[in-house]
Amino acid sequence: MFITISKYIINNASKEFSASSIVEYYNQNNFDTIYSENVYRYLEKLEQACLINRVKRYDIATKRILKHIEKQFVVDNGFLLACNDSNKIFVAHALENLVYNELLYRGYDVKIGKTYKGEIDFVAMKEGKKCFIQVAYLLSSNDVIEREFSAFDSVRDPSPKYVFSLDEYDMSKDGITHFCIEDWLLNKVELTLS
Repeated sequence: MFITISKYIINNASKEFSASSIVEYYNQNNFDTIYSENVYRYLEKLEQACLINRVKRYDIATKRILKHIEKQFVVDNGFLLACNDSNKIFVAHALENLVYNELLYRGYDVKIGKTYKGEIDFVAMKEGKKCFIQVAYLLSSNDVIEREFSAFDSVRDPSPKYVFSLDEYDMSKDGITHFCIEDWLLNKVELTLS
């Protein structure tokens, strides 16, 4: 049971998380029964084993950390492939996981941003300053561009806003800066905080 649930959690790193959904799915497809408490205990064990990091949500409007609403990120993207039966990695989730780990490595305190309309992938904070970051694989269509940039529409905080993708062409607009993830990883561009 622990291995099955743990594998599911690692496979779904950087995605929306619901312990009740995991419990419901598991109990419908297995002979034994688990409860939400089991799932949270497994999360704790995975974090203690340094396989995942649990990231709290930050309510941007109230500037408060929310309780019990979190996402998980694996500490190494290799775990995404190792725990995946199909030997495929969803690139968008792997990139989000990569950006999260790099932000941690660079000394940022990282939270998931919660707005009344949805979510900002990351709120990166350091020394009392912050910025907001959206991560996308490619800004391949007007719909994708609109989705990623409009995520900031309800954010009234004047801190810098960024969209990261693998696109090399600068698509910055409306005061939101676009960075190629590769350029950021190679320190060709830097985040500004306020």
